[in-house]
Amino acid sequence: MDFSIDMLSLGNADCNIIWTKAENADFVTIIDGGNPKDAKTIIEHYESYIKPHISNDSPILIINTHPHSDHIGGLVDLVHYFKNKIVRFYYNDPTDYIEEVKRNEIKSLNESFLYSNQRVKKLFASLQQSDDLSDILAQYGISKLEAFSDNNLDHNLFEFVGPSKTFYLEQLGYFTNIDNLKTSGSNIQPQSVINEVLEGLNSCDIVDEKNDASAENLTSVLTKFIDSSNRKYLFTADAGVDAFESAVSNGYNIKDLHFCQLPHHGSRRNVSTNWISNFNPKRFWVSANGSKKHPRKAVISCIKKNLPDCKIYSTHKTGTIHINSKVNLFPERNWSAAEPL
Repeated sequence: MDFSIDMLSLGNADCNIIWTKAENADFVTIIDGGNPKDAKTIIEHYESYIKPHISNDSPILIINTHPHSDHIGGLVDLVHYFKNKIVRFYYNDPTDYIEEVKRNEIKSLNESFLYSNQRVKKLFASLQQSDDLSDILAQYGISKLEAFSDNNLDHNLFEFVGPSKTFYLEQLGYFTNIDNLKTSGSNIQPQSVINEVLEGLNSCDIVDEKNDASAENLTSVLTKFIDSSNRKYLFTADAGVDAFESAVSNGYNIKDLHFCQLPHHGSRRNVSTNWISNFNPKRFWVSANGSKKHPRKAVISCIKKNLPDCKIYSTHKTGTIHINSKVNLFPERNWSAAEPL
């Protein structure tokens, strides 16, 4: 199998489109749908660069890595657009595992002046968007398929290397714990000032200082593709160090990659110096808006110190990032070469 891969330029939002050629057949896998406003951009990209070159009945597979708005937001409109061309829809829906009593408690916290905070609001919004997505899938008779690493897939287009169901439910328990939600607002620390000089000088120390990706982000689906040259491509969404460690402990190989998505828009909280070296990719890609945090200068500098031959590309600099795994297999776009960071 070989791939034409696009990481769309959506600011701090994710959509990756992987056009796969396998045994004279075309498949299109879409990982995440950005924010609600991004669906139009995604559809226009598909219609410009992929749709004209594949048959009308080529299957569409969609993966939602986790229900944060910048990943799930555009998927309702994408389902409306593709309809029954969608042959697989992979999604670990948190509402399938949260009892109604707890959902009502979360709703009450969201509506309470006493407890309401950004963490509760974000969680409540995720549950609402999960419901909206489930409703539209049901409208078209599309089943939600779990995206756990311990589930067997009925194809070999890609594999899920994380999360396991056990790890997912453990993280779900953390971020839906009512007592924690009640006190989370009081623990928010003021934003620290980012010193860009120190970011360059002490980059790896800064990267390793806080590997505390949220439990919601740690539930992100990790998806691995392998091309005809046996090179590995890993899409990480907003996952973090604990998620990578869990994948390895479950026997999955996510080291020495050809391509790796830098998680969570290049945040320092989702990767470590050790995992930069473990991934060891030829290329890191990141979807980011170019702020001081995304991608974080310390992360970029730490990568360059540890992997001097690795190229790093960010959508904020290049626009949509594109690569073909095999020359002359996919249509030429005549795009100029992307400039690394």
